[in-house]
Amino acid sequence: MEELQQNKSALEGSGKPLLKNTNFLFLWAATLFSSFALAFFTFSQTWYIAKTLNLEASLGIVFVALSVPRLIFMIIGGALADKFPKKNIMFYSNIIRAILVATILTWFIVGDVTLYTFALFALFFGLADAFFWSADGSILPELVEKSRLTQANSLTQMTNQASVILGPVLGGILIKFTNYETIFSITILLLIVAAILVQKIQFTMPEQQNTDKGMFTSIKEGILYVKESPFLSTFLLCSAFLNLFLIGPMQVGFPLFVKNVLHGDSLQFSYLEASVGGGMAIGAVIVGLKNINRRRGLFCIIMMLLSGVFFLSINFSTVLWQALLAGMFYGITIAMAIVPLMAMIQSTVKEEMMGRVMSLLMLSSMGFIPLSYAFTSIALWAGIPIVTIMKSGAIAVIVFVLFVAIRVPVVRKFD
Repeated sequence: MEELQQNKSALEGSGKPLLKNTNFLFLWAATLFSSFALAFFTFSQTWYIAKTLNLEASLGIVFVALSVPRLIFMIIGGALADKFPKKNIMFYSNIIRAILVATILTWFIVGDVTLYTFALFALFFGLADAFFWSADGSILPELVEKSRLTQANSLTQMTNQASVILGPVLGGILIKFTNYETIFSITILLLIVAAILVQKIQFTMPEQQNTDKGMFTSIKEGILYVKESPFLSTFLLCSAFLNLFLIGPMQVGFPLFVKNVLHGDSLQFSYLEASVGGGMAIGAVIVGLKNINRRRGLFCIIMMLLSGVFFLSINFSTVLWQALLAGMFYGITIAMAIVPLMAMIQSTVKEEMMGRVMSLLMLSSMGFIPLSYAFTSIALWAGIPIVTIMKSGAIAVIVFVLFVAIRVPVVRKFD
C-alpha cells in the first residue's frame, strides 16, 4: 500500500485540458471507432446466424470462440504492453481485425458461409481483441496527466456505452436497408481509421527495464505485484464478484423478468436494457464533471453497495416505469464505481507494471462473465425462479461489499 501511495502523482494542478490534449483525442477517437466496429461485427454475425442460418441455439459456439482466446491471451497481451509500444500493439491488432473481417466479406461474396466459418473467425478475432484492449487499458496514463485520469476514463466509459447502446441499433438499421456486405465493409473502414488514428499518437516511450525477461516471468511478476497489494487484490476480487453475481442474472434475467413479471414484450425489454446503458452514460458524465480525486476508495465502495441495492430494487418492480427507474440508478452507480476505480489504479501502479495489472483487472471482470451465464442457466434449469436468482445475486454483492468496507480498511481509506 505504501508503495502504491508513493507512486501517486505529485500533479495536483489542473493539467492540460483533455480536449486540448491531441494524443488523448486520437486515442479517444480510435477507441470510439474500434468499439463500434466490434459492436457491428458482433451484431451482424449474431443476426446472420439466428435469422439467416436459423441456428440461434448454436450462438453459444461463436460466443465461446470469441471469448475464450480473449480471456486466455489478455494477460499475455498485458505483458507485451509492458515490453513494447502500446500504440503499435493497438495498430497491428486493428489491422489484423480489419483483414479478418475483409476475409469474411470475401467469403460472403463467394458464398457458403456457415456457423463454423463464423466460429473460426471469431476465434482469431477474439485473439486480436485481447491484445488491443490490454494495450488500450494501459496506455491512458502515458498520455494524460494523472489529475485528469478520472475525466479521461469518464469519456472512454461514455464511448464504450455509446457503442453498446447505439451499435446494435445502427447495425440493425444497416442490415434492414442494405446488406451484410455493406455492414462488414463499414466495419473494415472503422478498423482502418482506428489504426491510422492510433499511429498518430506521439509520446516518449518510457525506458524499459529487463526487456529480455521471459514472458512467463513477466506474467508471474504481474500476478505477484497484485497479490502483494491489498488495495489491488481487493478491488480485483470486487470486480470479479460484481460480474459473477450481477452480469449473468442481468443479461439472462432481464428478458425473463420483463416477460414473466412485467408481462411485457421485446420493446419493453429494450427499454429496460437502454435504461441501464443510459444510466451508465449519465454516471460517467457525473464522475467526469466532478473529477473526483479525494477519498476515492470510500466513494467506490459506496457506489458498489448502492449498485447492489438498486439491482435488488429492480426485482420488486411491478410496473415498467419502476424497473426503468431502478435500472437507470443501477447503471449510474455502476459507472460511478468503475470510472474512479480505473483512475485509482492507473494513477498508482508503476508504469512498467501497468499493462499486466490492467489486463488482470479486465480478466477478473470478463473472465467471470461466462461463468455467470453458466451459473444462471443452471439455476434456471434447476427450476429456481429468475426473480430469486436476481435477488440472490444482489444480496451476495451487498454482503460482500459490506464485508470489504468493514474488514479491509486499506480500501476504504484509500485517497
